[in-house]
Amino acid sequence: MRDHIGPFLEHILGWTGLFGGPNIGLGLLTAGLILAVMILPIISSLTRDVMLAVPTSQKEAVMALGATRWEMIRTGVLRYARVGIVGAVILGLGRALGETMAVTMLIGNHPDINRSLFSPASTLASVIANEFAEATGDLYLSSLVEIGLALFVVTILVNALAQLLIWAVTRGD
Repeated sequence: MRDHIGPFLEHILGWTGLFGGPNIGLGLLTAGLILAVMILPIISSLTRDVMLAVPTSQKEAVMALGATRWEMIRTGVLRYARVGIVGAVILGLGRALGETMAVTMLIGNHPDINRSLFSPASTLASVIANEFAEATGDLYLSSLVEIGLALFVVTILVNALAQLLIWAVTRGD
């Protein structure tokens, strides 16, 4: 990130302001890329399962109408499974929301909000991981527990929505 990707992005897209400032290799962009790589297997696995749940009769019907294999996938399978694919993406998002250690190591742990994607930041999970051992007062400890509760509620809501979408697609099998 620091030596190759960051300077390239700053040269090409530096005018936007999103890729300006010092690039130390840690920051929002690095953590986001690592999270994207981490949730890709989950999304692809669930998408495969949803696409396999498309009834064979649906595929055969599209092929019987004279469609090519690619047209059958595009019109018959993807159109039928799009809600489940969205659900898989939302489940991946729920996994990314709860990720703690990879983000904590890569995001830079800085409480300020900056415009640049190269700048360090912090997430709810990384704040809890970094500051829980140092919480001395009751208010400090209570605020960290409240952050954990907020993260828990958001994760539960995202996962429930994804499960509902996937259930809506696979119940017809």
